[in-house]
Amino acid sequence: MRQLNVWRPLAVIMCAAVPIGFYAVGDVTDAFPGILTLEQEEQGPQAGPPAQAEDLSREDPVVMVPSAAPGLDEADGPELAARMDAHADLPVVQGNLAYAVVDAETGTTLAARDADTARVPASTQKLLTAAALLRVRSGDDTLATRARLGEGTLTLIGEGDMFLTEERLATLADETAAMIAQEGGGPVRVVLDDSFIVDGMNPAWGGNGPAGGWVAPVAALALDEGKLDGEQYGAKSTDPAADAAARFAQLLRDRGVEVTGEVARGAAPESGPEVEIRSAPLREIVQYVLTISDNTGAELLSYLVADARGEETTAAGASGAVEAEVRDLAAELGLPASDLESLDLHDGSGLSVDNRVPPRLFAAVLGEVASGGAPTLEPLLYDVPVSGLSGTLAERFGEDDASDARGIVRGKTGYLSGTATLAGVATRPDGRPVSYMIVVHGFDGADAIEAREAVDSVAAEIVRSR
Repeated sequence: MRQLNVWRPLAVIMCAAVPIGFYAVGDVTDAFPGILTLEQEEQGPQAGPPAQAEDLSREDPVVMVPSAAPGLDEADGPELAARMDAHADLPVVQGNLAYAVVDAETGTTLAARDADTARVPASTQKLLTAAALLRVRSGDDTLATRARLGEGTLTLIGEGDMFLTEERLATLADETAAMIAQEGGGPVRVVLDDSFIVDGMNPAWGGNGPAGGWVAPVAALALDEGKLDGEQYGAKSTDPAADAAARFAQLLRDRGVEVTGEVARGAAPESGPEVEIRSAPLREIVQYVLTISDNTGAELLSYLVADARGEETTAAGASGAVEAEVRDLAAELGLPASDLESLDLHDGSGLSVDNRVPPRLFAAVLGEVASGGAPTLEPLLYDVPVSGLSGTLAERFGEDDASDARGIVRGKTGYLSGTATLAGVATRPDGRPVSYMIVVHGFDGADAIEAREAVDSVAAEIVRSR
């Protein structure tokens, strides 16, 4: 299985350089979408990324190379735009359609409609957050949770691992109990140092916050992301770090350690005997977040961006850090300043109705990734769901006017307050990769299903022949 992971980045580059000759390689290895794409074995939303890196099992590929359509030329753009525009007449759309499609090889906009007006990105925002993280942190990095001993005090220290499981916390308790015994035993007082996160609540979430089960406060550590019932959108802890620390103290008692008093917050000593456990690599956390559209995990990623940039780990610091990284990337791509004027991010997950991103900017950023011009961001190409196969797209693209695009389009979904979005990468009939963002907006919430179907129909046009 390791060979697949090694070949993915190479396949991305080969597909960009010689699109027809190497498309099958990129497709089979899941570096690009296509009818050779392999369906991954799904983990439930409650599972979280594993602490130890594990390759997901894959089925053997069925080799079905698509016949090549005529090569992309200047006439393809207007023709593609006309077909995409036709869906603006759908009753649920009523003209409220915006999109941008970018040729990944050249950066040329192939088709666009209202592409420079900033729109609510909803959960497609998670792609920008993930991109920002992979610009400032290695995908191989892990997040530590430590227990440090000093003068009768045991300090639990978090560095952002909100994916702790009961089993992993029990492992930390085992190692901690052994450390305490080795250091002479005796009673200990448990202290929580969660200063890694200054403030994990974001007022920009509005009614889409913890009270509704949409997201938990960002914390320096948490059991199962602060879920209280194991459900992705179920009840959330109001203080995930404190809850995890209280459970850790009880696990120590269960192992015969005398723990005095209640857990209190405090600063960890500068040094002392310690043990630690570590999270899954960040690349696996990113994959998990994008596959199931995990709000809490996406918010955590934005805080990690803030920390890496030396910004304060608050809601404002996190969203500001992500926006700064997106602006830096856009500048590196040579995008005009006008594309950035309306960019305005207020969180990392897309829950805020105040977020604004122009479709052309979004598509241009993804296009650079698909071109191979941003190697550190390449995981975004195969971490997002595949139409009709995986993640939040598993049940999508089932309607007659979109079903022929199943397995060919990769995209991050979004829905929020009368806006349905999809952003990602797809493959033209001749095998050339393109990036896109599609927005349907201004519809009544009761028409959400029809709006999503309209988005799928627009996206399906990208991968069709004339």
